[in-house]
Amino acid sequence: MAKELTKLYPMVQFKKDTWEIDEFEQASMFLLIGSEKAMLIDCGMGIGDLLGAVRMITDKPLIVVITHGHIDHTGNICQFEEAWIHPKDMANATPQPLRRRRFDVSRVAQRQKGAIGSPYNMFRLYPFDLNTDLREPDGPMPVLHEITDGMEFDLGGGRIVTAYECPGHTPGEIVLLDHATRSLFAGDAINFNLSAASVPIETSLKALKRVSAMKDLYDGIYNGHHDFRPFGAPLDDDCLPTILEMMEGVLRGEIWPTQNPSFWGQPMPLTDTPELSEEEAAMKKRMANRITLRRGRNYLSIDPGKIREE
Repeated sequence: MAKELTKLYPMVQFKKDTWEIDEFEQASMFLLIGSEKAMLIDCGMGIGDLLGAVRMITDKPLIVVITHGHIDHTGNICQFEEAWIHPKDMANATPQPLRRRRFDVSRVAQRQKGAIGSPYNMFRLYPFDLNTDLREPDGPMPVLHEITDGMEFDLGGGRIVTAYECPGHTPGEIVLLDHATRSLFAGDAINFNLSAASVPIETSLKALKRVSAMKDLYDGIYNGHHDFRPFGAPLDDDCLPTILEMMEGVLRGEIWPTQNPSFWGQPMPLTDTPELSEEEAAMKKRMANRITLRRGRNYLSIDPGKIREE
């Protein structure tokens, strides 16, 4: 009999009926509860029983929304019957191969001293087992629905969440504005460590300027990782303005690459690095074209070949 998957995610209710669920520092998911329905934003890397954890909080009908199609936001999508995602990222909604996800999980755990292998077992911080709680999806892919710019989700009781296109980190990245709690959920569109190389910087800048112009509608920005903010707290207010300044500088030709230590941390002993698949090798090649810019706490990764719109 298979071991029951962990539900021991760290969780915090930081506003009324508004939860951040931490997938053991891999990614953050957000649960918004209205009077009639609930919304789950993102599905993490795929560790544990995410649906079971959500059901410990609410039994309301669930709307699952994916901010973008990256590996650490789609991993547990097969635990749900339906999900919403932008059409430009829909092809990437399928969870990535198990080997790749386990490799990424182990690297984050190593960086945080979360204990994957000797000699760091004394620092085990996470209540999950890499080989038990991170599995191949048990169910089929959910029915995927397309999100369009300006689409509204009514959760009941006056709680309406609006989706806005925000390409940059991926072509189909979206942000979600929860009008009731004045919260903006940004996926990976906004962060102090931002990769914005999937579209021209000019395109990303236009999208982020629109988000900035909405600032009277929200009090805080909550992105899909709490690496540059406290758990349950928003990003500092200077994050988005600095991103805009850096992107405007790029358009003026101010491109001065910086060398920084890897955010993954140093490789650890006795850790095997799997051979890259064809897909992973292609991704590594694309990443090789990127450069990193820095201003204060902000890091911005760009592709110098993608600056201006055609």
